[in-house]
Amino acid sequence: MEKQEVVNFILENSELDIYYQYLIGQNVWYFQNFSDNSETSYDEFKKFISRKLDVPFNNISIVGSAKTKFSFSPTKNFKVFGDDSDFDLIIVSNKMFHNIWNAYREVALERHLAGYQYKCSNVFNGFVSLKDTDPTYGKSVLEEWQRKVLTFKAELQLKFKIQHEVNYRIYSDWESVQDYHMRGISKLKGGLNETN
Repeated sequence: MEKQEVVNFILENSELDIYYQYLIGQNVWYFQNFSDNSETSYDEFKKFISRKLDVPFNNISIVGSAKTKFSFSPTKNFKVFGDDSDFDLIIVSNKMFHNIWNAYREVALERHLAGYQYKCSNVFNGFVSLKDTDPTYGKSVLEEWQRKVLTFKAELQLKFKIQHEVNYRIYSDWESVQDYHMRGISKLKGGLNETN
């Protein structure tokens, strides 16, 4: 897939069609380029994450440049997935979302919460975002999360060849996933229409 092909699809299709085609579909650029069987690899990856994090298989999705090769962030100008890219993973779990949000609130009430404004903006959009190297802040829910993801980080590298830092974006529901990404696609498309 080449950049112009993606740009043309975005210009010629609705935001919802773009969301379905590039963000929710089963095609994952990363696995197509680093695996012998991309469909099986994606399914195996989702099963692996489902078991490790105890979330339903269908509540897991890869997004971002690992999914499409190109970043769809309106500010990144279709940056190609590279060594400095994060591997963006969506987890939809209302319970997990609220547990982590509550842990953040407890920290914020006691002392300074690093990245407070960024975290507040994310919560307003229906998700919390945790990297596998995030500090734990000394709260049991956050410490448990970090312990859990660190226990299988090596397996991700060996089994799925994922050498990049994983950004876990935990959404409260699928509506929040769609709303957030549709807004980003709309901005991306608007910017393309201005320059084409």
